[in-house]
Amino acid sequence: MYKKVPPKPEPQELKQAFLRLLRNNKNEAGYFKARTKLVWEKFFGKHTADNTRDFLVRNRKLYVYVTNAPLRNQLTMVREGIKNRLNEEFGEEYLEEVVIK
Repeated sequence: MYKKVPPKPEPQELKQAFLRLLRNNKNEAGYFKARTKLVWEKFFGKHTADNTRDFLVRNRKLYVYVTNAPLRNQLTMVREGIKNRLNEEFGEEYLEEVVIK
């Protein structure tokens, strides 16, 4: 009996295939946390990166923990810009809000 061979998927860039593999429902928050860490210093500078203690992504919100109070105030004023810049980097509107703590 003849079996029809399923069509092969279209070729993809290795980077895209790897990112799709890493991102799944169980690990989506960790995926976006890791991507944020990768670009944080490049986007916001060494001073900001050095004074950022940690990130947390939960319910499509990014929580940024900052150790420097004046920097915390500055980042609080530009939260919308941070959200827009990171969503642009992700290529989708994933983050709904940025919370600076």
